[in-house]
Amino acid sequence: MSTVGEFRVPVEEFALERTLTTVPRAEFDVERVVPRGSDRVMAVLWAHGPDYDELQGALADDPTVADLQGLVDLDVEWLYRMEWTSGLDALVPALIDHSATLMHAYGSGEGWYLRLLVPEHAEFTALADRCTERGVTLTVERVYDLDERLESRYGLSESQYEALALAHERGYFESPREVSATELAADLGISQQALSERLRRASRNLLDETLAADNSPIAFSYPDRWRARSR
Repeated sequence: MSTVGEFRVPVEEFALERTLTTVPRAEFDVERVVPRGSDRVMAVLWAHGPDYDELQGALADDPTVADLQGLVDLDVEWLYRMEWTSGLDALVPALIDHSATLMHAYGSGEGWYLRLLVPEHAEFTALADRCTERGVTLTVERVYDLDERLESRYGLSESQYEALALAHERGYFESPREVSATELAADLGISQQALSERLRRASRNLLDETLAADNSPIAFSYPDRWRARSR
């Protein structure tokens, strides 16, 4: 069964170390990576920083970067294509050997957040062990089967998921509301008070899992603009 693993890697153990050290407020959201051998990767990524010239200079001087090309300039963020030429000699071979797909990568001065897909759970365990043996410090955030039910993945009971999904589908959270609490409660066969309590608990659990928890990848300073682009 395919498994997704989410983890963090320190800045100094991945690509763009000098850039993220020199410009700690810089942020990178990787759109695509293509391995070129065991120690080089072609990456297409969005970059955001406090100053374009400062960021451009840091990237140009970064020893992990080669063939830097600017593709899009949106004034506040920029799309680049580049090659990562070092800092990957432990991680990339492990990804290739264990048939792992990099689904997403986000980097900031705090480190890198990576989401990987592997064919089965055992591959992820072996990959993590191999990286640790090679000196890559992995902090595992979450591991789950790809077909795991959404309600359990996000800390919701079945009844909470049902209520939250129905409320969203019927327009309960729109302004103005497209369905009343009385109508929703009737559809679910519960009282209005029970519905209110169920939605409150479901919302709290969902926020704890995706936004507020200390061990959530979202707590990794993941910016709103990246979340908006990924939808």
